[in-house]
Formats: sequence, C-alpha cells, structure tokens
Amino acid sequence: MNKWIAGIAVLWLAGCSSKPIGLNYYLLHEPTLTTDAPSTDISDQPTLFLRSLSTPDYLRQRNLSLQLSDSEIHFAPKHVWAEPFDRDFKMAISESLSVNHKMRLRVQSRWTNPAQPEYILDIQLDDFIPTYHGKLILKGKFRLESDGSLPQIVQFNYWLPLNKDGFAFSVSQMRLLVDELTNDVVTRVEASR
Repeated sequence: MNKWIAGIAVLWLAGCSSKPIGLNYYLLHEPTLTTDAPSTDISDQPTLFLRSLSTPDYLRQRNLSLQLSDSEIHFAPKHVWAEPFDRDFKMAISESLSVNHKMRLRVQSRWTNPAQPEYILDIQLDDFIPTYHGKLILKGKFRLESDGSLPQIVQFNYWLPLNKDGFAFSVSQMRLLVDELTNDVVTRVEASR
C-alpha cells in the first residue's frame, strides 16, 4: 500500500514540475511598421550617430518592470523583453527616425556618407517605466552636436496616461514616447541647420 501511495506522490510531483512556464515576450520596436515599404536608398538621408546610450540597471533586466510605489519596483516574472533592451531601444529610435523624419540612425563607426551632415547623439535614460500613478514615464537627457556648433544638452521628461492595464498596452505606449524623443531631437537638428 505504501508503495502505491509513494508511486502516486512521485507521479503527481513529476506532473507538477513538468508544466512549462508561460512567458510573454515583448519588442519595443515594431517589426511590421515598414513591411509595406520597398527597399530604399537611404544614403542621402541626414544621419544621427548614436554614440552612446546609457540605461538604468532595471532596464538591463530581462523582465519588464512596473513601479509599485515611490520606492518599489516589481519585475514581472512572466513578462520579458524578447531581446536586450538597449538594442531594442536603438531599433525603435531608428524606426521612428526613418518612418517619421526620413533620417537614419547609425550606431557604429561605419556606414557613413561624408557628403551628408552628421549629428552626434548621446542619450542617458533615467527612467522608462509604467508607474503606480497610472502614467508611463520616459525621462533623461540627450546631448546633440554637429560639426562646428556647440553641443546642446537637453533634459527631457515625457509621459502618457495608461488608460488600460497590461504590459502589451504599456509597450505600445512606450513606442509613442520614443516617437516624442525622436521628434524633440529632430526639431533641434532642423533648428541647427
């Protein structure tokens, strides 16, 4: 009898431990944003060279985060970035610049066109998080410079209300805040021309 009970207990424990953990993966950039566009020569587009991007440690985590109070952050165990956040953030900026402003983003020292003006951009993200106030916040600083002009150092603070729950909605709103950041950068680029 004890063997039967032990056998059932082992099978029950094996069944509990073999359940897969359901993870939800998120992308900040939107791969389908430019699927209808044909291949395009972008060599004549003005270029932004993203020299540096710094992010807080909580954005380097694989798990998505949520601010629960003025001092507590929750890392969602089942909601994760599909790829490293900094790489995805760069792709989101690149898409926003390309689609909305016909500018290109360069993140390495190759792929230059000496005939086109180039602007150097450094971004420091201080926060990019849904908050317990029902807002999504993107704040930090960027430094923008071009040949022959003084660098501009801009402190930014963008936010959007979160009218729906869930990380899928938060990530879609994050894309809108990336658009606000690129709009701000491009406005300053155009003013310096």
